[in-house]
Amino acid sequence: MFETLYKAPATIAKYRCAPLAIERERYLRTVAAWGTVGDVVRRVARTQLALVELLDLPDADVPVDLSTVETAVQEWCRNVPEVSAANFRRYAFRWLRFLGWLEEPVRDAHPHARQVEACAAWMRDDRGLSEATVGNCRYESDRFFVWAAGRNLALADIVIGDVDEYLAARIAGGGLRRTSSRALAERLRSFFRFAEARNWCRPGIAGCIMPPLAYPDRPVPKGFERDEIEKLLATTEGTSPADCRDRAVLMVLATCGLRAGEVGALRVDDIDWERDMLRVFRPKTGLTDHFPLTPAVGNAVMDYLLKVRPESARERALFLTLPAPFRPLRSGAIGTIVNSRARRVGITGKRRGAHAFRHAAAQRLVDEGCGLKTVGDFLGHSSPGATATYAKVDLAALRPVADIRLKELLDDAA
Repeated sequence: MFETLYKAPATIAKYRCAPLAIERERYLRTVAAWGTVGDVVRRVARTQLALVELLDLPDADVPVDLSTVETAVQEWCRNVPEVSAANFRRYAFRWLRFLGWLEEPVRDAHPHARQVEACAAWMRDDRGLSEATVGNCRYESDRFFVWAAGRNLALADIVIGDVDEYLAARIAGGGLRRTSSRALAERLRSFFRFAEARNWCRPGIAGCIMPPLAYPDRPVPKGFERDEIEKLLATTEGTSPADCRDRAVLMVLATCGLRAGEVGALRVDDIDWERDMLRVFRPKTGLTDHFPLTPAVGNAVMDYLLKVRPESARERALFLTLPAPFRPLRSGAIGTIVNSRARRVGITGKRRGAHAFRHAAAQRLVDEGCGLKTVGDFLGHSSPGATATYAKVDLAALRPVADIRLKELLDDAA
């Protein structure tokens, strides 16, 4: 590996003869396999060499205390630019973690981690729920029990008043809309229903968890309007890798109305170039839908594949992070892409995440006279109730949405 990175015999010999050559070279090969460019791999190699000298690492599998590494890193970073210091720290800790040599404090798990995992397995294996649903329930249950552990509350001793106190504290802390508060309560209710069936907790708790009411006359989710989508796409007309990738992401969102997680789960193999189709797996329904790949969307995706997406990436996800190691774009990252570009063009007064494209797509279909069954099938809803809110759409107010023209984008999709 050193012979690949360097040409000068003296430099190669310096890296080859330094301690832990095998361990250093093994990690460098892994970093290169991630698709990392040569300059970055060489910076990692320099970090390894400096760390070996700073810590006087022996040729053995010896754990290194976290504070010892941090002290050495701070010493090296004292007289270097901030960016170089941050890179050195990141490379150093990643290498030691890769070797399993870094002794880090273990985060104390709450006492009921096994019960939460058993509930997650039941939801996944017995009920056939999606990983997203299972993960959300596990996350909220874990968070509740961390809160309970701080108050020395065991599962067997918890009463409905404790759950109410927790829900009130979460809602009072801000950041939860009515729908989010309702989802939180429903996830806790799912866990306690599972726990009650196994006599792990007092009976009746699940039935007493009352999610906030979802008022039937609440406003219809407001999606992006025609001019706002055009402005968002205009922000991606640059030549940078981020612009190229984000344009393809926004095009897919605008035409297909997918959830952010569904976009992140797309794989290169999901594109059928011969039939101009995009295959999308719907976790909510467990079904696979097919969308026509319009010329505008196809060109945007092709540009991204040819100009930005690294050929060396082993990951088959369609949309990847820009810096190595290359990883699939998660739903949070896709939401951040939309939000940051929406703020750039001054879109206010509504949610600015990826879901705003779904709402716009639903509004457009309703305005064009499509029935709720068609709208629900297009959006991949698992139940008619999820689509019912769009029955209240003011068609006259949404008439401009039907006239949206993003070049040939939506005309071709129809």
